[in-house]
Amino acid sequence: MITVNSTSETPFNFPCDYSIKIFGKNCEKFQNTICAIVEHHTHKLNPNKITKKYSSKGKYVSFSIRIIANSKIQLDSINQDLKDCHLVSYVL
Repeated sequence: MITVNSTSETPFNFPCDYSIKIFGKNCEKFQNTICAIVEHHTHKLNPNKITKKYSSKGKYVSFSIRIIANSKIQLDSINQDLKDCHLVSYVL
């Protein structure tokens, strides 16, 4: 759900449903690490809101995590912490 709010700097009306896509090498610690980072800024993640996809050869994995975002500051903090993680290759 993306709506334009003319009184703010973002195209979102908070709180809103938001999806974070995270790519990295397929390793044992990856899922636990990224979930801990996101949970640090949100409530406990619902396993039904996490989807996982492997690359064709299985070397990489991507996760889509759906959260209820409360502010642009929260989203910026989550994205920055994920980008700072050495296990994460890309964040969308």
